[in-house]
Amino acid sequence: MLKQAIAVTRVVNSCVLLELDDHAVLTDPWFTERWFLRRGEPLGLRVAELPPLSAIVVTNLATNHWDLRGLRALPGKDSTPLYVPTAGMARRARALGFRRAERVRWGETYEIAPGLSMRVVPAGRTLVWPNNAYAFSTANSRLFFGGEIADVALLERYRAEHPPADLALLPVNGLRPPLGPPLVMGPAQAVAGASALGAKVLVPVHDAHGHDPLSALFRTTGTASDAIALAGPDLTVINLPTGERWELTP
Repeated sequence: MLKQAIAVTRVVNSCVLLELDDHAVLTDPWFTERWFLRRGEPLGLRVAELPPLSAIVVTNLATNHWDLRGLRALPGKDSTPLYVPTAGMARRARALGFRRAERVRWGETYEIAPGLSMRVVPAGRTLVWPNNAYAFSTANSRLFFGGEIADVALLERYRAEHPPADLALLPVNGLRPPLGPPLVMGPAQAVAGASALGAKVLVPVHDAHGHDPLSALFRTTGTASDAIALAGPDLTVINLPTGERWELTP
């Protein structure tokens, strides 16, 4: 099915369908809106339109990264590996029929499918709960996904001990609460983070934010377009609309 080494289809927010050689991985599932949390952009794929998945990975427990309700109708959920950052998330997923739901910790490495490995990378915390980033490797390609990460230094530490990424997916809207630091990177941090990873291509995620009750409290500080303007000649930023499949050419 999958001919290119890497292909990306953005679903919404940081929910992305990754195609890595012959394996499909879904990140940060979000398919159902809530009254308090709106997308702010079209939904790119529905659950029924997903291909068979080699894995689902989740960065944190926020609803727009961890829509367990939206995954109820996923075909094959009893055999699909689901990797999450907390034990409570794994318990809830198993109760819903994801028998292969598993908590994964920073620094662990997994062979999630033949020829596809995944390393769990520290991405900071939301209050006391850990956020995971994920680095995927095949025989010919490396991809870094950080759906909820704010600190470029974490990427610099990772890169000091690992090969460069071919492609980085990082947040860009700099979402921040009324008090305290941003929850995720803004465009300048995403560009710096992609460069720190050695990536030549950045696909922004965590970009749009709908008009909802939370938007009265949380504000955004940038967009994918801002990341394009900030990128230097050694970094290509792909502003990928939801639902559009993009391939990383060799």
